[in-house]
Amino acid sequence: AQRIAEENRLPCITMVESAGANLLYAAEIFADVGGKGFANQARMSAQGIPQIALVFGSSTAGGAYVPGMSDYVVMVRNQAKVFLGGPPLVKMAIGEDVDDETLGGAEMHAHVSGVSDYTAEDDRDALRIGRQIVAQLNSHKALASRRGSPQDPHYDTEELLSVIPADPRTPFDMREIIARIVDGSEFLEFKRDYGPTLITGHAHINGYPVGILGNNGVLFSECAMKATQFIQLCNQSRTPLIYLQNITGFMVGTRYEREGIVKHGSKMVNAVSTSTVPQFT
Repeated sequence: AQRIAEENRLPCITMVESAGANLLYAAEIFADVGGKGFANQARMSAQGIPQIALVFGSSTAGGAYVPGMSDYVVMVRNQAKVFLGGPPLVKMAIGEDVDDETLGGAEMHAHVSGVSDYTAEDDRDALRIGRQIVAQLNSHKALASRRGSPQDPHYDTEELLSVIPADPRTPFDMREIIARIVDGSEFLEFKRDYGPTLITGHAHINGYPVGILGNNGVLFSECAMKATQFIQLCNQSRTPLIYLQNITGFMVGTRYEREGIVKHGSKMVNAVSTSTVPQFT
């Protein structure tokens, strides 16, 4: 499947549900010689061939690297689990008692680690989200040929003035702005629960695909990491970027400096500066 995807420059979708394998038979379980699947994932992603993981159940040990190395990850709530070592191994290795959901469930990876990009309610919903991801890629097409049928937003654009407060110090939800400027008010949000003070996602404007980044508060390290990843993905799929700015800056303080906010913020600046797709602010 990976060879077919690479030869034809097609998105490669992996449907994940595996508790791992007996290490005594590790040499016999890989579909490719020497376990080259991970290297294939990395190489194809670097070539601009999207790697998508739909995680339906357990993804343990080496299998955890499949979603970890994917460009887009969908995890099913209360069902998908991603970790290098499960609760029994953790207990034996370091004496920690933890359940599998806390250790590597969809909620944790959506809110805390950032491994998951989308959370599905069930298997069917995961497939739906996967189809939406593929639909907005079209990475092999020129931008002019990717135009769909324009649609009016479901919300009146005249309402924009009432959404934005007169006092610039008053916060507001940038999603209300997005809903009034994109086609059909449809917005496929990326990493909604991770770094929530920065909104990222895909939409269409006048029929053209766009990636949107919108400030929804002060920036933290998680926001910068999310922005960097999203900008790189939009460059991979040749999707123009739109920045909706309303921000005072990065968070300050001892805790945030220790978390590496300078490095993460610098990577975001680097991603914006080296982006090769059209960018609008």
